[in-house]
Amino acid sequence: MEGDIDANAPLDCAEFQLLPSQDRYEACVCSGNKVEAIASGLLGQLVLHLPLLKDLFSRRSNAKFKLRPPKNLESCQWFTKATLTRFLHVVGSPNILNTVNAIEDEISQLEDARKFHLSLYTKDRRDHSGDGTTG
Repeated sequence: MEGDIDANAPLDCAEFQLLPSQDRYEACVCSGNKVEAIASGLLGQLVLHLPLLKDLFSRRSNAKFKLRPPKNLESCQWFTKATLTRFLHVVGSPNILNTVNAIEDEISQLEDARKFHLSLYTKDRRDHSGDGTTG
């Protein structure tokens, strides 16, 4: 049965239709008697983040894969349509990951420059403070 699933409703499972010949996937979520298609994207990007799919991807044949929350957890309130949609958005946006990595590198360089300049400043202050005697 097709239907709109509330974004924060816990899911029974997420089902992925894998289409390796096209390097594509389609994702659906299931909650109760409702099924809803939520995303499609590049299969190669998804495989990088779900290692379990590598074997299915390497066979190069169409397959279905179900993702379910672990049964040993008391509550799977985190396994929702919204969480899965955000995950698939990040997976499908490698430019976002590249941008984040570039920003982290820039922050690291700025912190190193700050430490260097602070060390010069404190060294300069020590050199000029002396002990008050003149030669």
